[in-house]
Amino acid sequence: MRNSNLVIIIFMSVILASCGAKEVEFDKTTWNDREDFLYANRKIMVTDLMENHLHEGMTYQKVTNLLGEPENYADMDYNKIAYQIEVDYGWNIDPVSGSYLIIELANDSIVAGYELVEWEHYKRITSFYS
Repeated sequence: MRNSNLVIIIFMSVILASCGAKEVEFDKTTWNDREDFLYANRKIMVTDLMENHLHEGMTYQKVTNLLGEPENYADMDYNKIAYQIEVDYGWNIDPVSGSYLIIELANDSIVAGYELVEWEHYKRITSFYS
């Protein structure tokens, strides 16, 4: 009886551990891959990118060599660049939520900081700073 309880506990632990969000190592070659018009891999790579590849002090040129050209938006500050991570359209034609990687540049085009911004209906709900 005791062994069967242990087997059940181990089995349930494995199942619960596999239910979390999938994350993979950043891969420059697949960062910009798209499925339809959405980025296929950015959400599962962004944590590793921020922890191991993107650093304060990098030049703008190194950032664009790593990530490609940024997607800037009219409401961005002049010294910030953005990369779309994910957009959820739900059942609507308009986006309902999503996230962006925002990179702040100093006057000399050096990375001064970065954050992952999650938004909902054009309202910022969380930020994760470098």
